Amino acid sequence: MRKLKKNLISVVVIIFILFGLKQIIPVLKLDGYLGLLLSILLLTDDTKYSADYSDWKFLKIKKGMNRNQVYELIGKPIDVFSPTENIISLQYSESPKDTHYRIRQICLKNNNVIKRVSYFYVD
Repeated sequence: MRKLKKNLISVVVIIFILFGLKQIIPVLKLDGYLGLLLSILLLTDDTKYSADYSDWKFLKIKKGMNRNQVYELIGKPIDVFSPTENIISLQYSESPKDTHYRIRQICLKNNNVIKRVSYFYVD
């Protein structure tokens, strides 16, 4: 009986660890260990994402995809702006209170993805 209890507890712990890793892995790929550490230490994450955004979908965005493919995958952005004359940036996150948050942007040139921007911004 005691062995069965230990095995059951071990299985439950493994399930929780795997679930936790599933939640953390995309954040690590997008923000790195520093971003994860900063979000834990600062105890604030004021990120608001666009309606259809998810980290998993954002990770599927690749160079060369066109704007329609991006919209099909992660929906319309919160904002669209042009940081330079021939670059368009699709903003998929923001900070409603203007504090620490996770930046998610897709940069386009000639309507094609040239860069995926993601990091934990500290204000």
